[in-house]
Amino acid sequence: MHNHLARYSLLFLLALFPAHVFSQDDGAAQTGVVKLELSGLSDASGNIYISVYNSEDSWLGADTLVTEKVAIADALEGELVLAELPLPPGEYAISIFYDLNNNGELDTNFIGIPKEPVALSNNARPSFGPPKYKDAKFTLGNEPVVQRISIEAI
Repeated sequence: MHNHLARYSLLFLLALFPAHVFSQDDGAAQTGVVKLELSGLSDASGNIYISVYNSEDSWLGADTLVTEKVAIADALEGELVLAELPLPPGEYAISIFYDLNNNGELDTNFIGIPKEPVALSNNARPSFGPPKYKDAKFTLGNEPVVQRISIEAI
């Protein structure tokens, strides 16, 4: 008898709580994936650096959302260097540079023009002046986004 009373009490309590209280979703933020397919480095060695920005104000500055170092040899599949970046849904722009001298930074000349190969999401190319965020930005949702980017090793 006591067992039945406990069982009914448990069922009564379960009925009082909304179903989402007992669901497996712990409130974790949703994540999308940016898949990078980088061409032009199949004969290169060393590393590339991928920087992700989420605003025009931070674009190409030191305040990146994510910076990832990728060893070309480890990420090379056929003619492409592949990388995946898990990010929450939103608007982003990506810059990539090939670190020719393996010093971990993008080398520039005295007026700030890169001396090492660079590439941007959407294969954006600057016309006059520095590249524009609006040309490189893209939207990431819950579905993966593929960015096919060409970079030329010197």
